[in-house]
Amino acid sequence: MNVDLAYFEIPFRKPYRIGSGSISARRGIMVRRKVGMRFGYGEVAPLLGFHRETLDQALSSLRESVSNNATPMCPSAAFGLSCAIETASANPRYGFSDPAPESDLGINAFFAGGSRDAKVAFTAGQFDGFQTIKIKIGRGKPVDDLRTINTILELVGPDVRIRLDGNRTMTLEVAERLLSRIDPDRIDYVEEPLINHADLSELSRRVGMVMAIDESLHLGVPIEEVVGAPGVEVQIVKPSLIGTLEEVESVVTQGRIHGMDTVLSTAVDTSYTIALVARMARSLGVGDRDHGLGTASLFASDVVLPAPIIRGRMKISLTLPVPNLQFTPIAQFTLPA
Repeated sequence: MNVDLAYFEIPFRKPYRIGSGSISARRGIMVRRKVGMRFGYGEVAPLLGFHRETLDQALSSLRESVSNNATPMCPSAAFGLSCAIETASANPRYGFSDPAPESDLGINAFFAGGSRDAKVAFTAGQFDGFQTIKIKIGRGKPVDDLRTINTILELVGPDVRIRLDGNRTMTLEVAERLLSRIDPDRIDYVEEPLINHADLSELSRRVGMVMAIDESLHLGVPIEEVVGAPGVEVQIVKPSLIGTLEEVESVVTQGRIHGMDTVLSTAVDTSYTIALVARMARSLGVGDRDHGLGTASLFASDVVLPAPIIRGRMKISLTLPVPNLQFTPIAQFTLPA
């Protein structure tokens, strides 16, 4: 298999918080696959706190799979190689055909901060035109979360829906106390608020809000315990945590069979992968949702030009962008120390 690799390290505008720590740059490997005169690209960039593999492990998995013409064991490597193979194909699937019909896709705004930060963001126009806003909760005191949520609800129009992301930080009792003080009609869904995923249905019943799964889908929870459970109606799919494009399609299909909507997101990936996932949303029939693909603004630079987001809509260009990196044959490639 004709494969070249390029290392990238792109800085965040400010340190990106993961759990109790933070990182200042996004590191990864871009895969380039050549078939005839066509080049295809895919990103391999496991992120601490999201993926279970490291970048070194993903690289080893990638080398072994290329050598044996097999699928990598590590999900991030499987996803990146699958993207490179598909985009190099003469007849690519998943909306990767080039050129493709020009269109756009709904994107949710993203906010992680306090009530004062919310006022600053609103004044700066960061919420302008967005129909949904995702707010991080569970990082501090519930009373502060409530103040932030209510501040944003007061600032934006009555038609704007709020998504709350708890990253599995709360007990059932704490989450119920917080959510019961919020108008459920303004909430699109609550994403993984609970430490124990088994209580999601009960929380939904108590507060009258839709629950969404993310970590439970990606981190080994028995799928039958969460997919299609009462009140759990949305799945957040991060393709690089799933594996190959075919496996991603299967997850979306299984969710649909169980009556669940899918929102696509990334693990803070580059704008190249965001462009691919935006096309996948259209191809997989979930383009009517607002998706979690607005993270390019977190970076001070990128491997391709970010797709513009205007009033909550991401423009999907006619052609896929090409990563601006220096590639090396896989046999000669090494990660920086």
